[in-house]
Amino acid sequence: MPNQSTKEKIQNDLVKFMKAGEKDKVEIIRFAQSFIKQLEKDKNIELSESETIQVLKKVIKRNQESFDQFTKAGRDELAAQEKKEMDIIKLYLPEEISETDIIEAVKNSIANCQATTVKDMGKVMADVKKTHGDSADMSLVSK
Repeated sequence: MPNQSTKEKIQNDLVKFMKAGEKDKVEIIRFAQSFIKQLEKDKNIELSESETIQVLKKVIKRNQESFDQFTKAGRDELAAQEKKEMDIIKLYLPEEISETDIIEAVKNSIANCQATTVKDMGKVMADVKKTHGDSADMSLVSK
């Protein structure tokens, strides 16, 4: 099934890992899935593919912050757990485009929007997000 949605892929992998007895992976996938289901309940809607990916990116960002804090505090075992969680959740994100491709996309968007000052940055960011969606790291675009 090559055209599975991210949510379907997460659910199928959850079942696969449960059958294989991989408790660590089951726990991590349930953790990520809980954020998706919570947002669906809060908004009372079914999340789109893009919204699901945004939720997963937020989970990874949260784990990255925890990883940084644990590393600073010298808690290597907890930092390793956070890193493992991030690595597994990243498997469900679309492949991000390279930094050189992002630079090229920003240059194209600047030309498209006829941006001349820093005040036009919002227009450029919106254009990049529209054309490249979830595959572009927007924190890299803003630089």
